[in-house]
Amino acid sequence: MTGGAGLPAFLSGIAERAARGDEVLVADVGRPDAPLLPPREEARRSAVLVLLSGTTAEDAELVIEERGHRLRSQPGQFSLPGGAMDPTDRDEVHTALREAQEETGLVEGAARVLGAFAPIGMPWRRQYVTPVLAWAPERPVLGVQDPVEVERVVWARLQGPGSLGDPARRLRGRLDGMDVGPAFDLPEQAFVWGFTALILDRVLVELGLPSVPPDAPAREVPAERRRQRPDPAPGRRVPGSAGL
Repeated sequence: MTGGAGLPAFLSGIAERAARGDEVLVADVGRPDAPLLPPREEARRSAVLVLLSGTTAEDAELVIEERGHRLRSQPGQFSLPGGAMDPTDRDEVHTALREAQEETGLVEGAARVLGAFAPIGMPWRRQYVTPVLAWAPERPVLGVQDPVEVERVVWARLQGPGSLGDPARRLRGRLDGMDVGPAFDLPEQAFVWGFTALILDRVLVELGLPSVPPDAPAREVPAERRRQRPDPAPGRRVPGSAGL
């Protein structure tokens, strides 16, 4: 079910934007060195689930997951539930919900889909990623379904001590000294950076919370959170591309 009555007031703005399919983030597009992004029908298509729970901004939480440490792609990094679109998926909303079920055990009907933002073009990966927004009044029961794929499931609060909005937890990530955008050093060694942190930062803004400032304290991405697949251009790192 999309939108409608019963939605908490703090979600009304972001829900309207998701229902319209507005842009929430533009990654890499427009950079002079970016390769040409292929048409969507020729590119890889993926979706991630931005799942919020709670009835007020003060008690709201958002789910993220630590990727399995034995995965070939980005082991140990934090991401939103999601993955590649299967040929049998009806659309990106179906993809996000299916992946969330496979990874976290989210049962059908436990969350209410509010809409899907515009696909985010990632030229370096020849990929489009669609963030799907969903909400549940209470935290759904979630847990690791496949320990090879997911190490743990974490609920991150939006406000208060230790939250995404806590100034003490908001940083600028650095990779070998290079700025890679906003990062969040959450409790229990949940260091979130890259593509996932970029989306979370924009979600906070859509909810009326401040973005991570450019002059926030800088911190090198911990070694256990920085492993990633080889870049398509040898010797080059793509800021913000990891952590999907």
